[in-house]
Amino acid sequence: MKKVKLILISSIALLALAGCNSKKETTVESKVKKDDKATKESTTTSAIEDEKDVFVKNAKDASFDGKILRGNTYSVRITDHKIIQPGEPGNDNGEKTVVAFWYDTLVAPDYDNSKPINPTIAWMFNFEVVQDNDPNAVNKLKETTTPDEKFRDTMSSEIKLGGTVANELTDDKRPVKLTAKSLLGDEFGSAEFKVK
Repeated sequence: MKKVKLILISSIALLALAGCNSKKETTVESKVKKDDKATKESTTTSAIEDEKDVFVKNAKDASFDGKILRGNTYSVRITDHKIIQPGEPGNDNGEKTVVAFWYDTLVAPDYDNSKPINPTIAWMFNFEVVQDNDPNAVNKLKETTTPDEKFRDTMSSEIKLGGTVANELTDDKRPVKLTAKSLLGDEFGSAEFKVK
């Protein structure tokens, strides 16, 4: 457990340092709509309907409807979630059942990239995963290894295709509540996901 936290903290520190070098040349795999209104980094083939449906004008207008966290710099769209039992692919070495979320991180076309955005930071800075099964305390779920191997090496890269994150469940009956918040704790919205 301590190793996972140390790796996570080290990754964040490296990301912060990497973000300081804005002249770094990177390759970003993305699909651009024909009208150049929005850039989409995704593993899905669905199209973005309209920029106004994905981004908001001001950070204070950010919202989360259970599927899309709409922000002014970037938005996060949840494309799938799964419950993965110990020993199953994606939780091969785990001892606890995990809830895994797949998501796309979308960057606003007018963002100046002064601080490069990556899927891990977009998720960690905005989402809290809770399973309400303790009458005395808020039960925030612990993050665990990314279940989708194809994303393990790119989660801390500047925006690449898709994204995935997993959290260990503390029970296999109660739903998981996903809440989108600002760094200051302002809540944008929440949604419940069944675990069965």
